[in-house]
Amino acid sequence: MSITTAAETGTEVSFSRDRLFIGGEWVEPSGDERIDIVDPATEEVIGSIPQADERDAERAVAAAVDAFHSSEWRDLDYVERAAVLSRVADELEARTEQIAQYYTRDFGGLLVAGRMLPARGGGILRAHEDFARQLPQGPERRSIGGIDALVIREPVGPVLGIVPWNSTFPISIVKIAPALLAGCPIVVKIATESPLASFPIAEALQAAGVPAGLVSLLPGGREALGPLTRRDEFRHISFTGSTESGVAIMKDAAEHMADVTLELGGKSPGIILDDMDPATDAPLLFPGTMGQSGQVCVTYSRLLVPRSREAEWRTALADFYGSLVIGDPADPATQIGPLVTETHRRKVESYIDVARAEGATIVTGGGRPPGLERGYFVQPTLVADVTSDMRIVREEVFGPVIVLQAYDDEDDAVRIANDTHYGLAAGVFTRDQERALRIARRLEAGSISINMSGACLSIPFGGYKMSGIGREGGYEGVEALLEYKQIQLGRSA
Repeated sequence: MSITTAAETGTEVSFSRDRLFIGGEWVEPSGDERIDIVDPATEEVIGSIPQADERDAERAVAAAVDAFHSSEWRDLDYVERAAVLSRVADELEARTEQIAQYYTRDFGGLLVAGRMLPARGGGILRAHEDFARQLPQGPERRSIGGIDALVIREPVGPVLGIVPWNSTFPISIVKIAPALLAGCPIVVKIATESPLASFPIAEALQAAGVPAGLVSLLPGGREALGPLTRRDEFRHISFTGSTESGVAIMKDAAEHMADVTLELGGKSPGIILDDMDPATDAPLLFPGTMGQSGQVCVTYSRLLVPRSREAEWRTALADFYGSLVIGDPADPATQIGPLVTETHRRKVESYIDVARAEGATIVTGGGRPPGLERGYFVQPTLVADVTSDMRIVREEVFGPVIVLQAYDDEDDAVRIANDTHYGLAAGVFTRDQERALRIARRLEAGSISINMSGACLSIPFGGYKMSGIGREGGYEGVEALLEYKQIQLGRSA
């Protein structure tokens, strides 16, 4: 496998940094520890960045508290704040190639997809101009039961955002944009597995004129940064990650009554109805099952097919997954790139081993692709002949491993789809939209897609059951960061 370097694509990109973005300024790190940047396609160390520690976290928290109590940002109205966010969008789009290279060389994502990220982030930021116009621009006067009162919305206070390694760029934007529009400073903890995308975000924030103190981006692990989720300076915690970690964060937040927004794990079903043709429609499932090599929270990791056509779908999916091009994520022909780290690859492989041990059939894939001696690659894998109690059916794998389940009729499909303690996403594939909508209303998930996949991050997004609490995105995501205050108006003395 040949690997295309940044220089070979005609773009000089540095994969090393020496300073941290704390309180809206570039500062020297407090410690000497560094995070190696390892290219998942080659296993080579291509750079390094500073690892933030507890002293850096202390600086970030202090900056957020100071910024919250100063008047510079809070004195702006929603529309004025949104105008700054639009400038941030412009700055991000001016850094498209840098962001794309970081996505490919730091995370292992396809370069063609990485080049779409800045426009996606820009769209999320610019959508906040619409949200700004929807929010009341001043106190609302209400009269009820003989009582006159003013209802005032105020920013909740400093926010802690925690971003997962699989979506460093878009999820950082999803957390920063509503916080700033609401008037809240934010400290964002960046995962060490793929931290580089946070640096062009910081550059864009500074270039767009976001005032000092409002945003800090801290690449570092929990041990290095200390117990951030237990700090009572944070009045809202927004976390995207595993359910196990979300439960622990919710407990920490309860100690100081901080609000939480938790977008957690999933074992999302994709229901394929009987009017879909296995021979021609299998490729339609690619984005929802193999996008980012399955490292997506809303991946359709369970495909539900009619029992009467199970054998056809089994063959069609095996043939399709077996045909996918695996390799260099910078190559436009590549469809499946590497996983993010060797540690994560071992986790994914362990689930495949468990599936075999529990009696499931590995229809295709199930190992490392031949001919790729370097890189954290795993073949697209289809698992069949499963029972509902198997771990491969019930637990989130977060890789290119898809389970095939058969159903008898529409009611059975809904039952199987809902037979999970998760409820993040689901999909329905059919040529009959009315039928799809009928099924969608019965599914216990926060995001349902019909004949497509993914989730729109500019409308409310979140999970049912153990997939989370609260919603990010849209007008509602901003409202979650506002406190309501009533002022009763008595008669003048």
